[in-house]
Amino acid sequence: MIGCLCLHGFTGAPWEVEPVVKKLKKNKDWLIYSPTLPGHGPGDDLKGATYKAWIYAADKACAELFKYCEKVYVIGFSMGGMLACYLSARYPVEKVVLLGAAAYYVNPPQLLKDFKIAAEARLKEHSIMKTLVPVLQ
Repeated sequence: MIGCLCLHGFTGAPWEVEPVVKKLKKNKDWLIYSPTLPGHGPGDDLKGATYKAWIYAADKACAELFKYCEKVYVIGFSMGGMLACYLSARYPVEKVVLLGAAAYYVNPPQLLKDFKIAAEARLKEHSIMKTLVPVLQ
């Protein structure tokens, strides 16, 4: 069986990932779990919650899914995406889906490609300006 852990974001609740959960429940025969992270439930105090409590809750939920499922997928929205990344480093998570993850992915080869594209565009813009300036004067 496949398990799917769906994690909401900071100040949110499972309703944030509910459309995804409903679609998966309708179309897949998976065990889907979308816990409410500490401090985020009705009547909970977010001020009293810590990132350690969120990591612990996500970790415990993932461990539970692995007890019943051969494969586990993790979907995380915003801060839930950060938790999903953490879980994928800690457990043999089969697939990770990040929805509006609260992080910037640093990939040095991609950064070099992006820099090259930006530099080429800037040089092209500069050469166009050099051509236009005499015409405009």
